[in-house]
Amino acid sequence: MGIDYDNRINNFMVSARADYDWYLEKTKGSEENLAIQRDIIKGSKPYKNLRADLKMGCILPTIVLAVRDVDVSVTEKYDPNDGFMRASRKDLDVLEGELRGINSSHVDIVDGLQRTNALRQTLEELDEAERSTFLSRSLRLEIWVNIAFFPLAYRMLLLNAGQRPMSMKHQIDILSGGLAKDLQDLPGIEIIRLKDHKRRVKPGQFHLSTLAQAFQAWMQRSPNVDRTNLVVETMVVDEALDSLGIDLSDNDGNQRDGFRQFMAWVLALDKALGEEKNRFFANDTVVLGFAAAIGFAHKNETLQDRLVGAMDRLIADTTNSDLSDALGVETFDQIRRSIDTKRSNVGEATRGLVFRAVREYIMQEGTSPMVECWTQSASMM
Repeated sequence: MGIDYDNRINNFMVSARADYDWYLEKTKGSEENLAIQRDIIKGSKPYKNLRADLKMGCILPTIVLAVRDVDVSVTEKYDPNDGFMRASRKDLDVLEGELRGINSSHVDIVDGLQRTNALRQTLEELDEAERSTFLSRSLRLEIWVNIAFFPLAYRMLLLNAGQRPMSMKHQIDILSGGLAKDLQDLPGIEIIRLKDHKRRVKPGQFHLSTLAQAFQAWMQRSPNVDRTNLVVETMVVDEALDSLGIDLSDNDGNQRDGFRQFMAWVLALDKALGEEKNRFFANDTVVLGFAAAIGFAHKNETLQDRLVGAMDRLIADTTNSDLSDALGVETFDQIRRSIDTKRSNVGEATRGLVFRAVREYIMQEGTSPMVECWTQSASMM
């Protein structure tokens, strides 16, 4: 129906109408995510009422989608500074043609998971004779076209911040496909998805689930990403929005240097360690601890200026054959093995160990060897 431009995240948004049939077909890729909330919705009286209303033909609030790999070159003729765009019917028809045949794997539900689940459940409850009429009904859509991962994450967290049906971890899991696309061009990276049924066997290989958790740890500046306290979760989401907002304030709305830079550093260190010490970054707790520490420094005004220099120095030292254990992997292994399993959760303790050690290294701008940072971190356990 029209196009608009969001000057906060520098992205075009298409306003559209679609029938239920097209919509449910194009969001099939979200079934796994929807299953997470299925029990919640079935046991919820408001959503029971919504399904009854849908059978009567109610209009759903607008659902927000993000689509990838769409040719939107026709938008280039429109001025982003125009507050009220008047797209020609010809251009809108071109966009409609592009979106009509979009692959479902390129569609993310940014806002409307529960409404979508209600639609699917309602369809299942209908008799065969009623389904055709139901599927021909329309709903309204906001479609963010070719939106990069950072602004998409910001927009999704902002939309859901006032609700609490989804944890932040859940939201990041939903966006993991976009995260993989955003990182896949980093030199030396190989992203392993669940369906690949592969194990990490060499440097540079990372499971997508690990990267999703690392992104969350980087945003919330804490290595422990499982939050059960809703008050704490609310504070964490606020912090995450603030962190993403730092990068979105750049002139390029698709700015993504923060987390990508972290991954570039990890890939360089992983490669420098080589096959012999491949196990270090194969450990999820190490990746999460690193991510949290880098995220902490990324936002901290004092540490921002020290971060790049410290990491460059760490990579250079680790790459130097005369400093074979500049990262202190052997010291880290010794400390980790000494953790009392009766008194501590090993995973949580290890993530905290890595977080404190890397944060200390950055704080000292790389002047204190990692071996000393591991030792100092261990004294705080």
